[in-house]
Amino acid sequence: MIEVTDLTKHYLHAGSRVAALSAVNLRIGQGEIYGIIGRSGAGKSTLIRCLNLLERPDSGEVRIGADALTAYSERQLQQRRQRIGMVFQHFNLLRSRTVAANVRFPLELAGGLSAAQMDARVDELLALVGLQDHQYKRPAQLSGGQKQRVGIARALANHPDVLLCDEATSALDPETTDAILALLADINRQLGLTIVLITHDMRVIRQLCDSVAVLDHGRVVEAGKVLDVFLQPQHAATQSLLAETGLGQAALQGQWRERIGTPLLKLTFVGEPALQPVLDKVGREAGLRINLLSGTLAEIKHTPFGLLLAAVVASDVEVQALPAIFAREGVRCEVL
Repeated sequence: MIEVTDLTKHYLHAGSRVAALSAVNLRIGQGEIYGIIGRSGAGKSTLIRCLNLLERPDSGEVRIGADALTAYSERQLQQRRQRIGMVFQHFNLLRSRTVAANVRFPLELAGGLSAAQMDARVDELLALVGLQDHQYKRPAQLSGGQKQRVGIARALANHPDVLLCDEATSALDPETTDAILALLADINRQLGLTIVLITHDMRVIRQLCDSVAVLDHGRVVEAGKVLDVFLQPQHAATQSLLAETGLGQAALQGQWRERIGTPLLKLTFVGEPALQPVLDKVGREAGLRINLLSGTLAEIKHTPFGLLLAAVVASDVEVQALPAIFAREGVRCEVL
């Protein structure tokens, strides 16, 4: 649905050209929820604004469906952007307009609908985001979560095939964030809409996304299915982001590893094995006794997973034989 090829963007700062994006490549499937994550200054906002050419890249290509946006004139872009919805971090609502009038605004700009048709579309969208009873309120009368729901409804007004979310939950508290993520998941499921969101929050990626790209200093350093990237991170930037969430299960380094003094096992459980007594079964089979050092049991988009780091206390088999034994139970085992 979206293909980005060798995208590069520079800004002028203090007389020098600074690279915001360097040779970025992405492929995002139809109906996919795709997350782009990275620290502040990684280039996330520049990238998402390049997807609808609010920022025009220096070089490279952006394609949405069959449309090569980077080859379009400004008039062509204005028309194509009507089918690319965008949700902003700080809502960007018109304070002088009611909720209904904010949602109606892009329909007025696009033209082609009668007043009755626009009213019907607004009613449909407010029902979708659960704001039917708030249509006559103004933004100042709404909570942050309600304002973001208005922003989402407005972004959907012209039946877009892509929805871009620019840090859409970072201004919200955790409970409201969960509600907005659930709403985006419902919209994706009901409308088959392709959603691209940027965030610095790994929890948002874990709850909502199918795939993720990790951006670091303007480059995509890692990309793939969320389960693969989260459970087997390859790049230091990804490992650092995961470590801050408690999901990082990197090998203990330096003095800690020396103090333990025995081999370490990193065990990764995905799906049904995460809910089964695998440790007990392998322990009986291999005479394995372990000291659990850290562990996590959680979900990635409704798929349970577990990560355990353990020190081998005793084993009736060679430690190097343990990965094959765990593999028979559907568990990945790495000897560290």
